[in-house]
Amino acid sequence: MHGIRGGRATRRRARSTVLTVFTALTLVLTTAATSQAAEPPAPAKASSTTKSAAPSAGSTETGGLAAGSGEECTATAPGSKERRAGAVESCVTVAPAPAKAKARAAGAPAAAAAAAGSCAITTPGNYSYERFSYCVTGINVTYVLRDSRGVEIGRGVLAVSTGADLSPTATTWSEQVTVKMTAASGDVTSLNAKFRASCDAGCTATKTAPWYGGAITLGQTLTGSVTYSSPRTTGSSASFHTSYAMYVTSPGATATDPNASWKNARQIRCDHAVGGSSVAGCAVPSVMPELSMSTQGSDQGGAVAAYLWAQKNLTDRWGLNTALTRSTSGVDVRTRSTCGSGASEPFADASDLIPTDTCAQFPFAETKEGGRDGAECAELIPYYGNGGWVIHELNGGSSLDTSKRCVRAHVAAVDKQFADSQLADGFAGQRVIDADQFKLTFTASLDGSHAECLGISPEGARPAGNGWILNTTEPVPHVRKNDRTSAAGHRATKATACLGKQLGPGSEAGGEITGWLDAADYASAHSLTDQLARCHLIANILGGRISQNLVPCWQVGMNTGAGSMWEYEEQVRDEVRLASFSEDDAILYEVTPTYLSADSTIPVGVTMSAKIEREDGSVEPMFQNVYIPNSQTAGAHNLGN
Repeated sequence: MHGIRGGRATRRRARSTVLTVFTALTLVLTTAATSQAAEPPAPAKASSTTKSAAPSAGSTETGGLAAGSGEECTATAPGSKERRAGAVESCVTVAPAPAKAKARAAGAPAAAAAAAGSCAITTPGNYSYERFSYCVTGINVTYVLRDSRGVEIGRGVLAVSTGADLSPTATTWSEQVTVKMTAASGDVTSLNAKFRASCDAGCTATKTAPWYGGAITLGQTLTGSVTYSSPRTTGSSASFHTSYAMYVTSPGATATDPNASWKNARQIRCDHAVGGSSVAGCAVPSVMPELSMSTQGSDQGGAVAAYLWAQKNLTDRWGLNTALTRSTSGVDVRTRSTCGSGASEPFADASDLIPTDTCAQFPFAETKEGGRDGAECAELIPYYGNGGWVIHELNGGSSLDTSKRCVRAHVAAVDKQFADSQLADGFAGQRVIDADQFKLTFTASLDGSHAECLGISPEGARPAGNGWILNTTEPVPHVRKNDRTSAAGHRATKATACLGKQLGPGSEAGGEITGWLDAADYASAHSLTDQLARCHLIANILGGRISQNLVPCWQVGMNTGAGSMWEYEEQVRDEVRLASFSEDDAILYEVTPTYLSADSTIPVGVTMSAKIEREDGSVEPMFQNVYIPNSQTAGAHNLGN
């Protein structure tokens, strides 16, 4: 076991801190030379595993459709079937499918595209991205026939989905493509759909066509895959877009040029630039990678425990609130600045306590943020005891100085190597190359933990019982969309709550919230007498209050009744009331409204998720990504605008 060894008394003044999930740490004055072996045996108790808070909820990101052109029109061929039917031109457009305000059961396949890409499908026509996948569904390619007067005499709609998984250890990949004919009317009863894929310089589409032929009728599906390759030499990197073109015609007609095209909204990057023993691979560079480090229950986890202490307690909270940036050059210089001869205050030798005493610095020397003068750093000695990591802060006095910009920890050489290996594996596994930013989470065996979300409340959150609630908003040009003279305002974008055993007081809904008059306009225009309501995103019974927590809705449908928000809110309240739900447990609860456009004032629905975080670090899902439409009970009259 590595840590503080017995030896001669030291003159260092130290502050001992049990590393817990709380930032309000228990402080005990002690001497740094206290031997762990000299402590009386502690009663056996289960240690828990606690992670630093997740960097964000968003390891999945979205990007809008980048269509290559507007409507493409071509004259029908003389003597063709279309011309004989009276059509003088055929026109093709590419656009996102209209949003549908209905739920998809959690865990159900989003679309055929998702079979290839593991990323989640979100709104139609928007690409969804993870670090190693991308996909899109709901691209509508519409084919229209018009007569000599410009009157439409036939229409067909093709729904396109694509998705791909990238590999961190390969520079070839395949993309699944699916096309389904979802509508046909008038003189359009069938179509011919050819598909071609390509990519920019630095990449080659090695199989450009997912199928041959392409005849399709209403309800039928065409599916297949295209493939790409981007071989890299050591040290090289290439970023590029994938692009797509379709040739859509009536059966028997010939298209010499594509009449529908679009490209991937974000670039893909293939590289052989991670360094070390890493091989070449590909990723979506715009999705910030999330690395993780763990003590893994090992007595070699001293450096990792010190890094976690720094992230939880120092103002910058590197890797959590503030991203770190990999820098492959100047590592030795930054190491000397913090731990070596470049520091204005030398790293004191503690080999009397730790025979192979080594400086472990955070932020890492491998990042641009590393390399601060060691005199600016908190100086720590971590040791493992009583089921968790304990941190001695040298020269810390009786209060925690959170303004320190860095940490240098006294750890055994094997502890530093243990952490370095995890960092290198993280760079390789997430393809973090020079100048890439990344987030970082830690998992450490702690003594006396609480539910993770109870430990740290995000900026802007308000206390609620022994937990917290965070409501976020975004601006809209008018609080009443139907009245362009109305004032600008804000609409609710997300509500997140950490709900402990003690729930805070809520408040009744009221007031003329954003979109309230639009909801009244809708009810009046459709002669509806059903009661409108102001839905709490975080329910009143769970401590929800303030106007930023409210959206217009139907009282019976989204707010109450079968399949409403109320059913899930009651589940959460009932769980908190159980005797088995301890004072140190919590429920992390999220409600996110979905809007049709940037000026919408009423959501088409909300997505609800909840999970139980236990004091021992375990997590139990309650419900995930449950979609509740803002419609009446029967599903009619969605209020979303």
